[in-house]
Amino acid sequence: MIQEVYKPSHLFWARHISVMIKPFILFIDWFNNTPALPFNVKKARTILITEYHRIGDVVMLIPALDMIKKAFPLSRIILITNSDTVQLAEKLRLADTIIGFSSPWTNWEWSLSRWKDTVAFGIGLRKLKIDLAIDFKGDIRNNWFLWLTASKKRVGYDATGGSYFLTSSFEFPFSLHQSERSLHLLSLIKIPALNRKRNKSNNNVLQRGKIVLHPCASDTNRCWPIERWVELIKQLYGKYSLAIVKIPDLENTCDEIIQQTPDIEVFEGSLIGFYNWLKNQRMLIGIDSMAGHLAAYIGLPTVTIFGSQNPDLTKPTGEISQVVHPVDPCNHVKNHWRLCAQCMESVTALMVYKSIMYIENSN
Repeated sequence: MIQEVYKPSHLFWARHISVMIKPFILFIDWFNNTPALPFNVKKARTILITEYHRIGDVVMLIPALDMIKKAFPLSRIILITNSDTVQLAEKLRLADTIIGFSSPWTNWEWSLSRWKDTVAFGIGLRKLKIDLAIDFKGDIRNNWFLWLTASKKRVGYDATGGSYFLTSSFEFPFSLHQSERSLHLLSLIKIPALNRKRNKSNNNVLQRGKIVLHPCASDTNRCWPIERWVELIKQLYGKYSLAIVKIPDLENTCDEIIQQTPDIEVFEGSLIGFYNWLKNQRMLIGIDSMAGHLAAYIGLPTVTIFGSQNPDLTKPTGEISQVVHPVDPCNHVKNHWRLCAQCMESVTALMVYKSIMYIENSN
């Protein structure tokens, strides 16, 4: 099987580093007299969940968080997430306590001071006396962070190594969708599954709301070309009310689309503002990013444009969700191991328009 979750070179080196440092970690555990206790998930009263990578990762984790809250109604649930997501997580009541954290390896901040801060933060969590800590990434660095917290039970995957940082480690299911991976891990520690019910938008709202365009991402390899967006807008203009999300870090790209589009509504605001505004819209069209997952969570129909990356791993999982991707497999020379700008360019405006019409006709 060809895995598409981790960069192959990262996977190779992380696993080798994991083997090299294992004796040192086991010695530290022995020196500290850290016993390997049998796992009993039912006794957990303080539970730590870590997902501090991206906003979309947290949204995809919501079904797992619901599952944990249902299984442990009297326990205190603590969520460690990235700082940008804290207000949204509080708004959605994803956990009893929500703490913002910026890790060096998710934000590419490699200074010694950032690593010292991370160690201090992880050790500082020990005062919470955590019974059960769970991380779903399978990254050795995430597993190391759990180890710092000295939680009684530490559960996770070992995709890139570091199983010895955990008290219960499981093989990483590379082929599962990211949301399903988290649910699968919970099933392995005998947390009962829920009958999942997707949120549904009010049909009256869908009919009078706008078709929202979320055109950009921080990585240009993930973006759909400006001329494609303009062409799609021309096909929709006059038939539907349209809106575009203006992203602060990518204003130039958004402005170029806006300048070519008369009478389009522009949303500018906070993540909470976006969430509240999005609930009153008709549909979201975007690339593989946070916005599609948030729209799907709300119950909004989505059309998501993918390039060379596998949509089965991260596509929005709403009740009405369409994926548009290139017809042919990628054979381009890429500057990213997984993403391809040329593949994104090969997706035509007509392909996206047909998916929009499919959803409209289905409603």
